[in-house]
Amino acid sequence: MVTLKNDVLQVDLEPTGAEISRIIGLQDGLNYMWKQDPVLWGHSAPVLFPIIGGLRNGTMTHEGKTYKMGNHGFARNTVFGVDEQDDTHVVFHIHETEETLAQYPFCFDLYVTYTLEDNKLHTEFKVVNERDDVIYFSIGGHPAFACPLIEGEDYNEYYIEMEQPETMSQKVIDPSAGAAMLHEEKPLFENERRLFVRQAPFSSDAIVLQNMKSSYLTLKSLCNDKSVVFHMNNFLYCGLWTSKHAGGLLAIEPWNGHCDYIDYEGEFKDREGTRTLKKGEQFVCDFTVEINQ
Repeated sequence: MVTLKNDVLQVDLEPTGAEISRIIGLQDGLNYMWKQDPVLWGHSAPVLFPIIGGLRNGTMTHEGKTYKMGNHGFARNTVFGVDEQDDTHVVFHIHETEETLAQYPFCFDLYVTYTLEDNKLHTEFKVVNERDDVIYFSIGGHPAFACPLIEGEDYNEYYIEMEQPETMSQKVIDPSAGAAMLHEEKPLFENERRLFVRQAPFSSDAIVLQNMKSSYLTLKSLCNDKSVVFHMNNFLYCGLWTSKHAGGLLAIEPWNGHCDYIDYEGEFKDREGTRTLKKGEQFVCDFTVEINQ
């Protein structure tokens, strides 16, 4: 376990998956992250790389050769090394191995950097290509927050509030088809800012948003004045997800990429949302969790 701490927050991080385990407010003593209850969901904030969601039939094709990889990729189950660390900053790092090359035929360096500043935890994902002519990948986060934040409160009183009024549709995932993406979209917002956790869109799978005007959204409650403000930079999509049995957690997921469409048969490089890096290039995206106790 790696712990970052200042006068406002304590953050516990797991080297396996470079995962945020706990964000504890030192004023109120609350853990703002999901408690990792394995009955509902045993993670709290896995790093999603080099895919997000699932591949059709669990396989990808690159230059005519087929590779098998599990949902959300291998980073979330990989032990990261620590390149730098002090009281408020840590840099985790993994690169290709024989095991990863059997699933994903590219060389890479993935850096996950956490920086604690006042009431904010900043997370940066950096992918570097130093060895291959070109690599293709998706990357994203899956941080899940306690919802409700305070034991005994009703999750029905919790809602997401957008920075700006939004008019948008949601991309639709079909859990009965192995969590594959459908080509249809459903209306979600019509010049609105609030989405209550109790609402029907959460009943199937993740709500997938794109083309948001808002650069941040906030988890709030009608019961208290606490909040989690989630800032995003350089992501194509945002997923919102709760467990099948609503209540207990809400995940806010910044993504570059998403699961395969239900009928996808193309090459890995042509998947929607896939990022491309030529040799000598790097890709950076980041999100910040702001805790208001």
